[in-house]
Amino acid sequence: MRTQWSVAAAALVLGLLGSGCASIGHVQTADTLGEGKFQFAFEPGIQGTGLVSESSSEVSASDIDFDDDDDDDSEFAGIAYPHIDFALRYGVSERVDLGVRFGSSLAELQAKILLTQPGDPDLAISLAPALSGVYFGTGDEDVGYTNLALPLLIGFKTDGGSEFVLGPRVSGARVSGGIGNSSGSVNVLSVGASVGFALRVANGFRLMPEVAFSVPVVGSVNSSDSDSEIISGFDTGFLQVKLGFLFGAGRPARPTPPPEAVFE
Repeated sequence: MRTQWSVAAAALVLGLLGSGCASIGHVQTADTLGEGKFQFAFEPGIQGTGLVSESSSEVSASDIDFDDDDDDDSEFAGIAYPHIDFALRYGVSERVDLGVRFGSSLAELQAKILLTQPGDPDLAISLAPALSGVYFGTGDEDVGYTNLALPLLIGFKTDGGSEFVLGPRVSGARVSGGIGNSSGSVNVLSVGASVGFALRVANGFRLMPEVAFSVPVVGSVNSSDSDSEIISGFDTGFLQVKLGFLFGAGRPARPTPPPEAVFE
């Protein structure tokens, strides 16, 4: 019974992750906006999920394993779907931005803390924690979903004000539910990264393509009528491609050095 609960719960959390309940990308620069400045972002894109599963059409819950061993009778299946978000961010100080993102990612609270010096012409490194979730409850039944992401954004600036951004990240997702006196939860830890380029088109507009991926590595299953159980070897991953339209002035572009004088 516990194995069946583990399989069902793991499938639930992976289904929620794959259906777009969590964005695995950032679509923002590593540098902060600057005190008192706003940014609005439109982030259309595509997210995909891949899963390696048993090839037999008649597979029971007890036949499914979560180990890392490759089986000869496994097959791969994938699905892709639209992933569209809107975001609004505000520069609280020179080092701190706060914002909210909503859409396919549900409702997400964002923060960004600049670790390097504000106005550094070459490099920006920041922590950008984000918290998203949703909760439904009807009578004796309830289900909740929470995702906490902790990316480290590393931005390399160009002379024209553009920024190449790397974003390694760790994230944790939790799905909990209850029916009457019975309850259970699933926790999954994932790792991933993103690569993007914020192209400065004009003083108040950037175009930012970004590619991101995430892979669940370990999790735990808890229920009110059984002990906690560790799960791993999910044999799945997530890929996201987005094109961000970022509106807002942000920091001024790095000044281009004057040409060297030539003496004849």
